[in-house]
Amino acid sequence: MDTYGLYNDLESEGQNTIILKSKFKAIDTNTYGLFMIFLNEDMRMVENLIAVASHYSSIYDMDPSLPWFTLEESLINLKWKGDIAVNITVDLQNYLESSLDRDRGNELYSLIKNNDYMKIESLLIAILMKPLTDRNIELEIVSETISREEMRLKRAERNKPKTTKKAEPQKELSKNAEKAIDVELILAPVSGIPVYELILGDKIMVKISDKSVKGRYYIDLLGTKVDGNIIPVPAEVTEIKRNEKNEYFILCMIDKDIYGKAIETEQVKLKKYDELLAQEQSLREFSLDENPEEKRRRFPLFAVITGSLMFVVLLVFIIMWFYNMI
Repeated sequence: MDTYGLYNDLESEGQNTIILKSKFKAIDTNTYGLFMIFLNEDMRMVENLIAVASHYSSIYDMDPSLPWFTLEESLINLKWKGDIAVNITVDLQNYLESSLDRDRGNELYSLIKNNDYMKIESLLIAILMKPLTDRNIELEIVSETISREEMRLKRAERNKPKTTKKAEPQKELSKNAEKAIDVELILAPVSGIPVYELILGDKIMVKISDKSVKGRYYIDLLGTKVDGNIIPVPAEVTEIKRNEKNEYFILCMIDKDIYGKAIETEQVKLKKYDELLAQEQSLREFSLDENPEEKRRRFPLFAVITGSLMFVVLLVFIIMWFYNMI
């Protein structure tokens, strides 16, 4: 099942698509979520779906009776912004897709056509129990039928580039982006800041790319090459936006009038500047502790103390032996 079909025109045969919209609440695990299931009316099967889950109850305030294109856009934005429980969302999406493939998808279609919402609810709850690890689930269901042409037009209108009235600021940002050098983002999978949480003014660590003459010039200018290795430098985020491919474009200021740019396709976590400083300080302290010169300076003192202790022990032993002999 092609999840990413949500972003494309539906090209299979037929005129209508049935959309099942639902929100749920898993009471024991305190999990809330929404999902939309798109069914092909002629093929009587599930074509694609989108699902999200969260431990924040605010997501449950969304109304499944909203128009399909409004609800779909809201779910897509929730995924992109990361305002979800990622692991549960992935499990929920995958399990719904595998469970509603073929026979169960056909069964769901038949139940919707017969308006048998009690059986629809029972079927979906039976599926949801495993990925949510909860048997106490409440469900609210709404269905909607639309023509494929209407779906195509609505999505085309939604994806149309939006013009901005702030022409001057946009020109300034574009000017900085045009003169920016390529940089590589430094990742921190465990403790880093998610790319979707970046805000203007955040300081992250980047590495200037040496794949261009311009990049090599700034590497030499800033002195970021040590022992043949390019070291990371701090940079302040000045612009964040997503392109038509939903890739993150990040513009950051490395130094006065020196900008770096990077494009990231995944929702990765980035190394923050302050965190790296703390780690570097720890590494420097560790390096000082392990310095051979320092070890050599400490060795004579260690030898004197050890020798003195051995002499005292030997002296006590001799005195005790002499006392026993008398």
